Amino acid sequence: MTKNQNTVKIKNKLSPLTITLLTVLVVYVVFMLALFLWALVTASKKYSGDYSSIDPTVPNNIIGLPKEFYFFKNVSKLNQGFADFTLIEMAINTILYSFGCSFLKVVVTCLVAYLCARYENWFSKIVYTTVIVTMIIPVVGNQAAEIQLAETLGLRNQIWGMWIMRANFLGMYFLVFYSVFKTMPKGYYEAAKIDGANDMQVMIKVALPLIKYTFLSIFLILFIEYWNDYLIPNLYLPKYKTLSLALYHQSTGQELNAQFKREMSRVPALMASVIVITVPVIVLFCIFSKRLMGNLSVGDLKG
Repeated sequence: MTKNQNTVKIKNKLSPLTITLLTVLVVYVVFMLALFLWALVTASKKYSGDYSSIDPTVPNNIIGLPKEFYFFKNVSKLNQGFADFTLIEMAINTILYSFGCSFLKVVVTCLVAYLCARYENWFSKIVYTTVIVTMIIPVVGNQAAEIQLAETLGLRNQIWGMWIMRANFLGMYFLVFYSVFKTMPKGYYEAAKIDGANDMQVMIKVALPLIKYTFLSIFLILFIEYWNDYLIPNLYLPKYKTLSLALYHQSTGQELNAQFKREMSRVPALMASVIVITVPVIVLFCIFSKRLMGNLSVGDLKG
C-alpha cells in the first residue's frame, strides 16, 4: 500500500462524525475522571482543617490538596458511625444482596429464554409476549401491594427473600438471551442428539457453554446495578443495611451514631463513603471490561 493510499484511508476514518464523537467521548471521560479525582482528594481532607477555619480571613481549602491526609480516619468514622452496623457487615450484606440477586436473575432468565427459543409452541409464545408487554406497558402503583405481599410471604427483611423476588425472567436481558439461542446453529443440537445426548444434556453440555461469556457479561452488569441500588434495600431490607443505603442515610442524617452524626454528614466523610462504594465497582469493571463491552453477542460461534 502506497503512502497516498494510507493518507486516504486515514482521512476516511477521521470523518466529521468520528471526530465529533471522539471529542465528546474525550470530554466526558476527562469530566468523569476530574469528578472522581475531586472526590478522592476531598475524602482525604479533614473538615476542621480544610473546610472550616477559625480565622475568617483564611479561605477554606475546598479545591486544593489536603493539608493533612485524613482518608483512612474518615473511613474509620464510617465503621463507627452507624449504631447497629460496621463497615464490614454492610459490605457483606451488599455482596450477598448483589451477588444473589444478579446470579439468580441471570440463571432464571437464561433458562427460560433457552426453553422459549428451543421449543416453539403456544406456551413459549405466551411467555415471549408477556415479556414484551411488561416492557411496553408501565406498571404504576404496585409498590405498596408488592411490599405487603412480601411481608405476608415472609420475604421482607430477608436477603434470601430478595433473591427469590429477583429470580424472574422479565426484562430486556430475556430478549438478549433469546436472540442468542435463536441464532445458535441447530447443527450443534442435532450433532449432540446423534451422539446420544438427551434434552437436558444438550442444554447443559452444548447450549449453555456456548453462551458463557454472554452470561458473565449480563451477570456483571446486574451485579453493578444491584451494588449501587439503595431504594429496594431501603424498602425491603431495613434490617440489612447495604453500603449504598448507608450512604443515603448518611447524606440525610438518618440512623447515625449521635457521637459521629455531625462529622459524618460533612463533605469529606460523604466523599469517603462514595470512594468506598465506587472503588470495588471500578476494579470489577477494569478486570472484566472486555467481557462487558464485547460479549453480548454470539461471537464465539464462528467456524
